Amino acid sequence: MKRLEYIFIMFAAILLTTSCSKDDLLPDGSTDAPVTGQTQTYTFTVSPDITMEGDARTRTEGTPEEMPTRCFMQIFGNNVYLDVQKGESIDNGSFTFSVKLPNMAYTFLFWADNADNVSENPPTDLRAIQYTPGTVAFTAREEGKPKEVSDKEVSLKHAVTKLSLQTTEATSASEGESIKVTTTCATTYNVDNPSASSYSKQTATKTFDTPTDFAANSNIATFYFIPTDEAQDVDVEFHLLKQTIQNISLAANSHITLQGNLSENNPKWGATSEYAQKQINYFFKQKDGTTSEGTLNGGVYRFYLPEENITDLEAVLSAIFHKNVKLDLTGIYIIFEEVLDNDYTFTIRNNPTSASRYLDILINNNKTYAIYYNPAYDGLFTNFSVVSNKLKNQTE
Repeated sequence: MKRLEYIFIMFAAILLTTSCSKDDLLPDGSTDAPVTGQTQTYTFTVSPDITMEGDARTRTEGTPEEMPTRCFMQIFGNNVYLDVQKGESIDNGSFTFSVKLPNMAYTFLFWADNADNVSENPPTDLRAIQYTPGTVAFTAREEGKPKEVSDKEVSLKHAVTKLSLQTTEATSASEGESIKVTTTCATTYNVDNPSASSYSKQTATKTFDTPTDFAANSNIATFYFIPTDEAQDVDVEFHLLKQTIQNISLAANSHITLQGNLSENNPKWGATSEYAQKQINYFFKQKDGTTSEGTLNGGVYRFYLPEENITDLEAVLSAIFHKNVKLDLTGIYIIFEEVLDNDYTFTIRNNPTSASRYLDILINNNKTYAIYYNPAYDGLFTNFSVVSNKLKNQTE
């Protein structure tokens, strides 16, 4: 009987010994299992999700221009308020962060972008980031214990709208030429309560380093904005011309393509002040670019244009302002006026009742040219054909 009791005690001891693994023994909290309240180093990996709503279904990776070049993390909760920390870049737009924390619940904020100031002016609070329109930006917000968050790869989602411009007609861009998009967007972003603020009109620009030809139905440029929640107008400038596309709805993490005729021949374009000045210089100045055509008299360059040839002036004005211009010589005083970019004015005043019968051309309220249509001035002032003939050269 005593022998059986001894065997039973030995068997129980063996069972007790084999049921205790190394992981069950926590003599000093130094095993892999984190203990609440104990400080430990955690490594977080974050990666951008390049795909957006509106992208092709087969698209799985972005271009180098779309990849973030810097990434930041900030942690709040349980009496912890950490400064913004910059991540270490690894590959394919991914970043890692290492931080010592007790294994308690926190809020983890992440922001990534491809701003030019990679090393300068980093954000100091991810709840009030100063966003640069035109740059790609990603965000992520995670809640939980460090062990839970670090065990998974954090996915960064776009905080921006991707806006692409596609031309239906062939066109080209010269070296140094720019294409611009202006719309209302945010310049401040809060990752903690994903939201944007400080809305204003902002312009993003792409400048072509080399002469570039675009076939019909090809993409010309792509821009990024943090959008408003309301439909808005989008201004597009190309070839120094401008057109407004109305009532466009933009949303974060979505790809919107605006398609239309972006060639210079599209009559929907309107002139910018830069375009008008370039055209005026072409028509009204000599080849040296400094001396004006016309007969200088009283500080004004004067021309003679037969009244029956008024269409020559209309054609030149149409080319300058990229629209169909008609003049009524029976009108008195102002018969034509254009205000471009809010600060550039071009005005034509008619003086049909005077003996001279002439048109004053005022640029920014300064009388610059005068065109006489009274036959008495034929031969007295330079014939306007020196200006209008340039239109033929321009269209050839």
